[in-house]
Amino acid sequence: MTDGLLVAGLVVLVALYVTWTAGRLDRMHARVDAAWAALDAQLVRRAAAARALLEHLPPGPEADQLATRSAAALAAGEQERDVVENALTKAIRSAVPLLPPEGGAESALAELVSAAHRAALARSFHNSAVAGTRALRRRRLPRLLHLAGHRAMPQFFDVEDTSLGTPGSAVG
Repeated sequence: MTDGLLVAGLVVLVALYVTWTAGRLDRMHARVDAAWAALDAQLVRRAAAARALLEHLPPGPEADQLATRSAAALAAGEQERDVVENALTKAIRSAVPLLPPEGGAESALAELVSAAHRAALARSFHNSAVAGTRALRRRRLPRLLHLAGHRAMPQFFDVEDTSLGTPGSAVG
């Protein structure tokens, strides 16, 4: 009798732990999805801010490159996003020094710096959520019981630093 209750209690505890772990894993995947949505929104904002710089740039290859790269970033899907964002970062860094010191470019540049800073923060939050989710998924119990179901392993968003300095400062 006592052994049966002990075994039943142990089974209940294991079932509760498995259920709690599965729920936690589901919440962590939802956190990754929300972090990706926030990152995507900030990357779109940065691409739009980069496109707004075009009216202040003198005509030339840097302006053409920035126009092409910002349009590609606005149209990019999740799969090619890192490559497109790296190209946009390089185009921004080559175009910003060509901005005239006066003529209204300051507000467009400030918006770009702010958007780039927010994108860098969003990338940090996303990668943190991915790291936590991957760590839980690598544990023995979630792997053994396939608690993640058919969800793909979340991926880090690794790009060159998208920030251009701190908000309100000159490009760094």
